This record gives sequence, C-alpha cells and structure tokens, in this order.
Amino acid sequence: MGVIYAMQKILTALLAVVFIIVLYLGQSHWNQQLEASAKGKSPAHSPATADVEKMDDTSDQDLLGLTKNWPETASARFQETLNEKQPFKVLFVGSPAIKDTYPIIQEKLMGAFGEKHIQVDLKTFTTTTTQLINSKQDAEIAAAKADLIVLEPFILTNNGVVGMDKTLNDITKIIIQSKVANPETTFILQPSYPLYKAKTYPKQTDELKTYAAKSNIAYLDHWIAWPDPNSEEIKDYLAPDNDAPSEKGIKVWSDYVVDFLISK
Repeated sequence: MGVIYAMQKILTALLAVVFIIVLYLGQSHWNQQLEASAKGKSPAHSPATADVEKMDDTSDQDLLGLTKNWPETASARFQETLNEKQPFKVLFVGSPAIKDTYPIIQEKLMGAFGEKHIQVDLKTFTTTTTQLINSKQDAEIAAAKADLIVLEPFILTNNGVVGMDKTLNDITKIIIQSKVANPETTFILQPSYPLYKAKTYPKQTDELKTYAAKSNIAYLDHWIAWPDPNSEEIKDYLAPDNDAPSEKGIKVWSDYVVDFLISK
C-alpha cells in the first residue's frame, strides 16, 4: 500500500507540473498575440493574413466590449475569430443539473453576439469524473475543440463517491486533454446548485474554488446570488427532493452566468 500511495503522489505531482506547463504555454501564446497585435503585425507562427490588425469596425468593437468579464485568453481568441470571420465556440459541460440553465444562456448569448459570431453547445454526462475518464468520454469533450469551455465538474455527482483529491486530479486530466487537442481552449469552472443544509458538499465546493484560484482558472461563483443554503428560503429555489433547482433556482443561476458572459 505504501508503494501504491507513493506512486499516486508522484502521478499527482507530474500531473500538476504538466498542467502548469500547459497553462504557461497558453498564456505565453496569448501574450505574444496581444503584443504583436499592439505593434500592428502578427507573430511568426500566427496565420499569415492581414486580418490580425487592430479592429476599427464599430460593430466588432461593440461585440468585443461584451467580453470584458472573460478571461484574457478567451477575449483575445474572440477577437481573432471576429477577424477570421469564424464563430467563437462556447461549450457548456457538466452533469444533467446544467440542462435547464443552458437554453436560457444559449438564447441570451446568441441574441447578444449573433449566430455569425458565436456557437453555443452543450455536453452533459451522468457519470462521476473518474467514470468519465475511464470511459474515455473526456476525449469527446476535447474533440469539440471549443474556444471556451464552461465546466461544471461533477462535484455534486462525485459527492460521497469520489474523494476531492481524486476529483481535482480528474478535473486536471479533463482540462489537459482539451488543451492538448486545442491549446487555444480557455476553461471557466462553475459549481452545481447549492443544497439545503448540506455539510460536506459546501466544503468540497470551496476546495474547487481554491483549485480554480491556484490554477488561474476563472470561477463562476453563482452561489453568492442564491439565498443562504442553510436558510428556509433556499427551499423555494430547489426541487422538493433536492435533485434539481426549481424555476427560481434556474433563473438565479442562469442570470448570473449570463451577466458574466455578456458584459453590460
């Protein structure tokens, strides 16, 4: 057991190193792109077109202004897709809990950015993170080659089944898999919905938030928009059996995500 534990520790350390390298290379790539754009020329490895110039089209500038809250890498990539006349690909990934918020968010994003400029898709999985990886379904996420992935990383599904250390390792693997397929992919993490008077689950969500901060990944902290999970009021925002958000919960969750993704 001691040898297995030591090997798990070594694997975790190696995954962390790879993750940091991937994030560093991605950030360096975008910094180079931004610097080159400011100088009015493209870096040597960027597409050889004259489109990567400072945008002077008013409508494009207005659209870019909607991305003020986005991670810098995602906003820079959106500018590139505008110049390339290609839609920016947004992919929402998570458990079935996000299904009810998705149509609202998709409609708002399409309305704000227009179908020529943005493509919004959804992938949900009824698995734990470990089951998803063991069944190679993380390759399905990577194959989408999305520009922005908003991931609800199965913390609630994993609750009581997969420990948080393993969960965070699994999340790292999912992110690395997608970034290997498309280094330009940016991730945003979000928790699932809160539960009434839960004990362990809020602590696990706090660990996810800490992981996001340490990994320099944007985190949609929509729980701050919900009533106190320990209050009676939260019951109005949840289905009677706590297995999904109610209409009120769906609205508060989707509104928070929309307000982040579409800057006023």
